[in-house]
Order: sequence, then C-alpha cells, then structure tokens
Amino acid sequence: MNVGAFFTKMAHSLLVAAIMALPLAGCGYQWQGSENASASSVLGVGVSTVKIVGVEQSSLYPWVPYYLRSLMRDEITLRRLAKWQDDGEADYTLEMRMPSFSVSSYVSNTEDITLLNAATVYLEVIVYEGGSGAVAWRSGLVGYSDHFENQREHVAIRELLREVVRRTVDRMQLRF
Repeated sequence: MNVGAFFTKMAHSLLVAAIMALPLAGCGYQWQGSENASASSVLGVGVSTVKIVGVEQSSLYPWVPYYLRSLMRDEITLRRLAKWQDDGEADYTLEMRMPSFSVSSYVSNTEDITLLNAATVYLEVIVYEGGSGAVAWRSGLVGYSDHFENQREHVAIRELLREVVRRTVDRMQLRF
C-alpha cells in the first residue's frame, strides 16, 4: 500500500467517526477526559459547596451511616461535582435516606460457613439549597440487589452500598 492511499483511508475513517459523533453532542454528552474537567450535575459544575446534614438508615449495623457518608463524599469528590464544607453554610446540603435494607445468607457448607449472601438496599438522596432550604433535587428510590459468593457479610454489605451510592450519583449527573 502506498503512503498516499494510507493517509486518504485514515482521513476518511476520521471523517466518518466525526460525523457519527455529531448526534451525541446534541444530547448533552461531553468529553470529561481533560485534567481540569468538571462534570455538570444538580450541584452545578464543581464550584458549589456541599455538606451532608443527615443519614437515616434501616439496618442494624451502627457503622453503615458513617460508611454511606464516606462513600458519598468520595464519589462526589472523585467526579469533581462539588467542594465539601464541613462547618458553616454550604450552597447545598444532602440528606441520605435508606428506607430498606436486607442481607441474608442462603447457602452454607457442612461447617456452617456461608457461601452465598443475598443483599438488597434502597437509597434516596435529597439535595436542598443552602440558603432557602428548598428541595433542589430528589434521586427517588435507587435500588440495588446482588448475590455475593464466598464473602463475609460485612464485605458484601460494603460492596452493595458502594454500588447504590455510585448509581445515585450517576442520577445526579443525568441532565438530558
């Protein structure tokens, strides 16, 4: 193959890829790969301040509210959706509610060691405007259920909570 034909074929391929990407640009999709990119969400474009004001949970595990706070803070920070405010006023406040939570072991071996855990959780996040206290956004109930093989119960619960928080923050970013 000669060099001219190679470059012509490459230019044609790039043109086709650009034409195929045009419809996505009109739907609200944008490239988030640059170093200083900040995603758009119900919290704005990453410059607003936010704090968590409460976590209600229905499990019997005392560590779950702290873990939910940590997961939410980490997820929002990693996506650069807002800046955290621990004290004083914030542009937005978050309330997390977990109205439903269950975990159970289904299969045990002869030594009574659990081989399969089934867990289900529902989470709702409500975002309030900091100044007025008006509801700015509600996630609705976000549910997640899964089976976890050969894991201890607390490990399965942590994975379950991590996934439901990730899905809730995904909803924060849906703008189209």
